[in-house]
Amino acid sequence: MDPQYQTLQTIYDIVKNDAQPTTYLCSTRDIILRQIAGWSSIEKHLELLEMEKLIIIKKLDRVVICITSAGIAVIEMLTQHQASNHIK
Repeated sequence: MDPQYQTLQTIYDIVKNDAQPTTYLCSTRDIILRQIAGWSSIEKHLELLEMEKLIIIKKLDRVVICITSAGIAVIEMLTQHQASNHIK
């Protein structure tokens, strides 16, 4: 899985149990604490994911990240694909 999609997976893992995961305001701190990569790498991943419209970066009193419906669909597809590869 490409590094930016690992970051997307991290965001998905944070929000997936919320009743409305696309409205969950994920903090950059939450992402950093769950990633091995440093902040500069994570920041690049977030920029790429936003360009792909898989996340939205909101600058409120702090920066927060929202996953989009497209982001959820991509990560579910990648997860399903990985699972089917393990079965083979």
